[in-house]
Parts: sequence; C-alpha cells; structure tokens
Amino acid sequence: MAFSTNFTVLGSGNGGRALCALIAGKGFPVTMYEPLEESEDYKKIKTEKELFLEGNIQTGGTLKAVTMDIKEATENSDIILVAVPSFAHRPIFEKLLPHLRDGHAIVLIPGNYGGFLLKKMMEESGIRKDITVSETSTLPFACRITSYNTIRVFKKKNMMKIATSPAEKNGKVIEIMNEVFRGTTAFTRGENLLEMDLDNINQPLHPLPVLLNYGTIEKNPETFRHYIDGITPLISDIMMKMDAERCAVGKKLSLNLIPTLEQLKTYYGDNDSRSLFEYVHSPESPYKDLVGDHVHSRYLTEDVPYLVAPFVHLARRLGVPVQVSETCIRLASLLHGTDYFTEGTTLEKIGLENKPISEIIRCAS
Repeated sequence: MAFSTNFTVLGSGNGGRALCALIAGKGFPVTMYEPLEESEDYKKIKTEKELFLEGNIQTGGTLKAVTMDIKEATENSDIILVAVPSFAHRPIFEKLLPHLRDGHAIVLIPGNYGGFLLKKMMEESGIRKDITVSETSTLPFACRITSYNTIRVFKKKNMMKIATSPAEKNGKVIEIMNEVFRGTTAFTRGENLLEMDLDNINQPLHPLPVLLNYGTIEKNPETFRHYIDGITPLISDIMMKMDAERCAVGKKLSLNLIPTLEQLKTYYGDNDSRSLFEYVHSPESPYKDLVGDHVHSRYLTEDVPYLVAPFVHLARRLGVPVQVSETCIRLASLLHGTDYFTEGTTLEKIGLENKPISEIIRCAS
C-alpha cells in the first residue's frame, strides 16, 4: 500500500458488502455500517468479520469492524463510501451529519444527486467542515449477494469516472480509489457532480424494459431476465431514444456525457454492437444471468423517482424536450398509483430550485 487509509462503507447490500470485501482484500482497514436492522446476516458478519468476492473478482478479507453505531463506524475513518439506495440518502445523511469532521472524504457510489442533497443538508445544519463530496455514476461492478458473506461479481467495470466537490481535491480522491481498485477498475476524472448524476446508465437501462414488459414480469417475476428477455430490438430503439435525450441535456450544460452503448463497451469490453439489444446479447455483456425481477423492483421504485424525475425537472429548466423520459415517469406513476414527478427528487429537494444554471454548475464543482 502506498499510504494508510481507514475506510467506512455505509450500507450492507450487494454493493456495500462487495466494496467491503474488495477493500479488506487489499489490506485496508474497513468498517461496514448496517443502517437498517440486526438481521441474521448482520449477526454472522459481525461475529466473523469476513467477506469474500467470487466470480470475475476473487478476493476477500477481514473487516476492522461491523456495527450499527454510526459514530463508531465513522470516528476513525478517512474515506466514507456511501453505498445505499437513493431513497436512503436523506436518512443516512441525517445520522452522518453530527459525526462529520475536517478531512473526511465522502464518496457516493453511485451519486444519484445525493451530493447536492448532502451539501444542502450541511448548509441547513450550519455545518462548515473541510470535507470533500465525491460521486461516481455507477457501481464498479455488477454483483449479487450469494450467501451472507459472499458476493458474486458477474463482471467488473474496466474504467469509470469520479468527480469531487471541491473540484481541486478530485486528484487526491482518484489516487486513493485507484490504490484500492488497482487491478480491477481504473478511475478517471469527471467534470463535476452533475456529470456523474446525468451519466448514470441505469436511467435508460432499467425502467423501460420493466414498463414495456409489465404483464410478462407480473406473471413470471422469478424467471424473467431483465436484459435478455426484456430488451428486444424495438424496446432497445426506445431506450436509445431516451439515452439521446440524456445526452442532449448534457450537451446543453457543456458536459461530456457518454452514450450508454459506449459506456457499456468501455466498462465491459468493446465489440461491434450497434444497439443496446446487440450488446446485452453479446459475449461481453455481464447481464445474462440476472433474473428474479418484479414490477415493484428498484428498477422502477428507485430509478424513476431518483434518476429520471430529477433529469426531467432539469431538462424542463433548460428547455430541452425529453418526451420518452416524461412518458416513462407518467407510465410508472400510473401503474404504481404514485406521482413520481413530485414524490421523487425535485430541484427544490436538492437545493437547486431557484438557482440559475451557472450557479447549479458552481454547486456541482
């Protein structure tokens, strides 16, 4: 190791446990914080303090601690990785705020507009600590828990961006992340937090295959394969139109957003696929074995309100037409009996409602 750094991972789901296993496997001290309940899995991990990765990454090791006490989890940490669903950002930030100290580096994996929320909550609480807030647009691997202490990595991402606020501290964060992920994922510089939020490929990849196969999934939730069964050539075409809307908003903001197909090729391996349909059916795709989706899965209940909704609100502010994305929210809202336009992330909820675009960019940097 080039330096001594203590890590905390807030979250114990697929991503949280996988991050802990990877960090422990590299020999860094890492604490796993369980934000929800004292489950049987939690009790076993707390006793054994070991987590392992199998599949595309094979490593693992002993954790420094496993706790439900956020003060214990964070008081000696340098890097705090937040790996929880978007709807858990606010409650976990409320617990975290009293324990922030100068020098803390907060990394949201992925960001999903959580960096703006954290900065807003700090401002409202009068907290002026010298910390950095970083975001990625995605997890560094596609993974699923297979047993309480083992997480299967279907495929690691070869390269991904990370952005930091304040932007001048991004180099140090990249250095740390590249030390931890050496041999798996290479981190490069992102422009700002907003670029990370808008470059999340879950936005075009997740909601539409569920919405446009709703009846089939409702009848076969345990066997329906989201990518293989859910993405047909025609559905792929609509997904790519939604992705074009995402890139158009990025262009309006002078951000270098990367089309989803290009991101997949960068993450998992290049090939001559010309559509999302072709790529997810290609040998490079990590998605073939992912089954067991359902009509109230996070692909709708998280990605629609916390990714698509804030994107549409921002697009409307910019005057960019995003018809497919708006239709996605309307259909999900109708099927779930919930107004995801208002129940999800709005510009007001993340402190951007009255700010001109130039100020939004400044807040992201």
